[in-house]
Amino acid sequence: MTTLTVQSWLISIVLLFIQAPDANAYMVAGVKAALKIHSITKNTRALPDDEIIKLSHLSDETKGTKKVGELLGRKKLPPEVLEDTYLRLAIHQGRLGRIEAEGMYSRLGNVPGFRSTLSKVIGNNPNKSSGHLNELRIADTAASIRGFKVLGIGERFSDGKKMAPTDIDIILGKGQTKYIIEAKDYHSSTAVKMDHFRSDLDSLVQYKKEHSSEYIIPIFSLTNKPNDLNVLKLLIREANRRDVHLIIGTPGEQVQQIKILGEIL
Repeated sequence: MTTLTVQSWLISIVLLFIQAPDANAYMVAGVKAALKIHSITKNTRALPDDEIIKLSHLSDETKGTKKVGELLGRKKLPPEVLEDTYLRLAIHQGRLGRIEAEGMYSRLGNVPGFRSTLSKVIGNNPNKSSGHLNELRIADTAASIRGFKVLGIGERFSDGKKMAPTDIDIILGKGQTKYIIEAKDYHSSTAVKMDHFRSDLDSLVQYKKEHSSEYIIPIFSLTNKPNDLNVLKLLIREANRRDVHLIIGTPGEQVQQIKILGEIL
């Protein structure tokens, strides 16, 4: 073996050991990524991982969420597989972590509106996704607390005032009490017209009026307190005028406030 050949052989060995850790890292990362979007449901009709990835790319297109919905509709999948599919899409898009998604599947599966709300989480509109995720997180937190039951998410409702049917974001039950919640996930700096707030407050009032035989506590929730204190003061005043309870905080903090409301009212 010539000196040049020996040197080339030694260089090859060195390069092999230098590159091996990176190769192993890529392999481990690939395994972790695959495990994240592996099916949550045990139903044998769960979609394969590569199809989840394709659907995720499709949802990023113009009207992509509609295309995904139509494609899944043609497959005639059972409800638990559709829930599994949308949760795995949200995981792949980085909107949900695997553990949180598994918890939602366990606690919110078969809740009216869960699947349709999940379908609004995917796609290329981050503000829309954030708002619907907020609703799911409030519902999921409540479902994890003994005594609370999630009765519906995004329940369609016609208040007779808006041009089209609206919805009640979250409906919770605890004992004989029903909590109806309009949940907002605006940033503190977001400028929102007060007319929109008033309209949503009026929808809560009308829902309570139409279900007068039930004991209902209407709630308007904000994830973040507005930076503009004048807006906050006005919102408090408008909520008080309608006997709607205003709460502010993370999903977990909101559920604790709802729990306290039920104890003191």
